[in-house]
Amino acid sequence: MVKAIVQWCQGFFIVTGLYLLGELLSNRMGLLLPGSLVGMFLLLFLLFSGILKLEQVEKAADDLLRHLILLFVPAAVGIMVYVKIFSGNAAGIILNTLLSTVLVLVATGKSMDWVIYWLARTDKVRRQAE
Repeated sequence: MVKAIVQWCQGFFIVTGLYLLGELLSNRMGLLLPGSLVGMFLLLFLLFSGILKLEQVEKAADDLLRHLILLFVPAAVGIMVYVKIFSGNAAGIILNTLLSTVLVLVATGKSMDWVIYWLARTDKVRRQAE
């Protein structure tokens, strides 16, 4: 029991530390990426390189993801404070939401087309080399 708690705390501190390191790097280096994303890239790099083992962060990450919805409560409450502003601009908000959704779908589709083309081309080159 104590070992599981220590392992969870270790994973939580690793994830939180990488988040804070990402924030620090983003702010100090003037990166255009948010610090949280830089921290997740650091976590990804450490996992892929084998420096960090998945077992070290898995339990804490699972718990954080399980309770992720709680982190959206303050944002939802903040929106409710400005409901008059949002209701006055409802048509624009809906139009922007629909337009951006369509743009994301098109961009995702085109990106996948490019990836499939690239993978097929590299596979063809590999087969010719054999």
